[in-house]
Amino acid sequence: MAIVVRRDEWEVAHIRASDEGGAFYGQGWVHVQDRWTQMDGDRRKAYGELAAVRGPSALASDQFWRPLALRSVVADEYRGLDESTRAMVDAYTRGVNAALAALGRGTAEPWRGEDCLAVFKARHLLMGVVERKLWWSRVARRAGTRALTDLVRMLSGDSLAIVPPGRRALGPPVNLDAVTLPDPVVEGEQGSNSWVLGGERTEGGRPLLAGDPHRAVELPNVYYQVHMAGGGLDAIGLSFPGVPGLPHFGHNAWVAWAITHTGADTQDLYGESTAQVVDERVEAVAVRGAADASVVCAHTRLGPVVARWNQDTVLVLHATALDPVPAQYRCVRDMLHADSVAALFQSQRDWVDPVNNLLAADTGGHIGYLMRGRVPLRPIANMLGPVPGDGPDYHWSGFIPFEALPRVVDPEVDLVVTANNRVVGPEYPHPIAPVFAADHRARRIWSVLQARGRGWTADTMAAVHRDVQSRPAAAFARWTRDLVAGTPLEAAVLQRLAGWDGSLDGDSGLPLVYNTWREALAQRALAHAVGEDLAREAATGADAGAVSTLARLRARVVDEDLMPTLPAEAAADAFHEAVAQLGARWGSDPSRWRWDAAHRVRAAHALAAEGSDRGPTLDVGLPGDGDTVRAASYGPGSFQVTGASVARYVFDVGAWDQSRWVVPGGTAERGPTALNQLDAWAGGKLVPMWYSEAALQKHVISRTSLRGPAAADDSASPK
Repeated sequence: MAIVVRRDEWEVAHIRASDEGGAFYGQGWVHVQDRWTQMDGDRRKAYGELAAVRGPSALASDQFWRPLALRSVVADEYRGLDESTRAMVDAYTRGVNAALAALGRGTAEPWRGEDCLAVFKARHLLMGVVERKLWWSRVARRAGTRALTDLVRMLSGDSLAIVPPGRRALGPPVNLDAVTLPDPVVEGEQGSNSWVLGGERTEGGRPLLAGDPHRAVELPNVYYQVHMAGGGLDAIGLSFPGVPGLPHFGHNAWVAWAITHTGADTQDLYGESTAQVVDERVEAVAVRGAADASVVCAHTRLGPVVARWNQDTVLVLHATALDPVPAQYRCVRDMLHADSVAALFQSQRDWVDPVNNLLAADTGGHIGYLMRGRVPLRPIANMLGPVPGDGPDYHWSGFIPFEALPRVVDPEVDLVVTANNRVVGPEYPHPIAPVFAADHRARRIWSVLQARGRGWTADTMAAVHRDVQSRPAAAFARWTRDLVAGTPLEAAVLQRLAGWDGSLDGDSGLPLVYNTWREALAQRALAHAVGEDLAREAATGADAGAVSTLARLRARVVDEDLMPTLPAEAAADAFHEAVAQLGARWGSDPSRWRWDAAHRVRAAHALAAEGSDRGPTLDVGLPGDGDTVRAASYGPGSFQVTGASVARYVFDVGAWDQSRWVVPGGTAERGPTALNQLDAWAGGKLVPMWYSEAALQKHVISRTSLRGPAAADDSASPK
């Protein structure tokens, strides 16, 4: 089998093989060559074995993941793969193991097909739902169920909906008046943008698909840029090291696809009697540099036990991702061969988790949106916290049928925008989630795209990525016009705020004023909703569900329908507090304050956690915040960036060589090219995404030939 790996000027791997299996084999090879530490770390995380290489700092992770028994789940899924999907996974696995042998990593545990499925789950199983429900349960127990439902209303508000494009949805996503909450059984910010334009709005008459996923910024980056060609396969995009294919972002010769996180509720927590527990056992957890620890692993008919709260009650996780569904991985393969938007959407019929907003565009000029994934049908109370599991009242009755999933194809406005905002209005019959992200990013993208109207190109789309205009910050600036200064410093700040348009530029101090004020006001709003004690707990950042709730409230607190519900003096008191804090921290001259001095993304390399070569580190000041299109969110107590764009892309559909992308780093895990795209990413720029053979011939800087496996030979070596 002939396999050639070429590298372009940005070190992106372009794999060409004599058949499709060789292309996946080559993908496995280059993933090991560039990202083995990351792959092995994600595999160990999934199985609860990370502390064996990273020491005590990873013990808590192992003690959470080990009881989920993902080894068993993915083993069942792997056994159920159809022939073509198993061929993809097995070819990739052979490439991984061949690279381990050839590149001197022979002491590593061999890669198995099941490991590909486990790595994908490790990256997506925990996306906020479980943590939120745990904290909401504490709110209900300590402040009352009315306080919880009022809080959910505060977090919801009116929102721009995805389907149909551009329409506003009024009221909360679920009917809280119809909810009967059970007694709490325990005590107890992912985001992205994407938008697609039809040919009527573009200079070239072709669709353009663009966006950026927001996650924690890691070194190496979560995504790996790769191009695979062989047989009938020819696709380029962003992959997960350890996983074959391009499940989130990419294109082939006919169609491009991209996703954002829907935020659908697909994970329930059940309180069950200890009498329902089966197969309880204690497992040893190896810890590098320390004595072995232990973890209790058990499950009930509903799922794994994730906590024991007292002598009689355990907390059980029931999640779609923990039910083996082998057909999900056929979706990964089939999307690579789709030749239209319609075919791409049909290929996702069996997608399970995570639930995504999937945008697509094809060379026939079609654009579309599909919410892909499996959303359980059950009482709304399940979405607000843990519920009793010993009886049938709160059990699942099925899933939203594929034919009923929200979708739109070729809308009249020739435009679709998704930014984790609400999917549908109240007329949709099936609850998807109790809350969605605030619609600030979605509305800003809409306004920018509508303002220009037509004539968009790949280059002008990149300017949307860089947009740091904040709708709530502009509202804050308008509110301060009537504020009376109480100190000379406040007077100086108010003078600078006069006429501010809400642009969160890194070299300006005004975003620092706004975000400090908003943080103080969000704390007051949370205290008003749930009480001082719970609000103080949220401010510590120790509880992930509280942090998520506070972040959503922070995004909504400036809304015109929410501010009047707060105590009359809350906003002014927050302003006085914010200016005093800033003066003490940054000095008495607000002209010298800078947002990017406080708002920084810092990431240590994964190698540092394993005590080996530290690798590069990242420390960059960023503009924007969690509500701007160029998103860079932060947690409580600090403006240090917790989530930002981990890739940006523009697919020029049909004129593929004009497409662009960038990641905050590079393809390699270490070495001189590990951060070769960092400057472009930090500057809001994109780099070329070469696809055609003619373009590659001009930009290839290296070439490596691999000898692929014979029928029963897993060995390979570069030539």
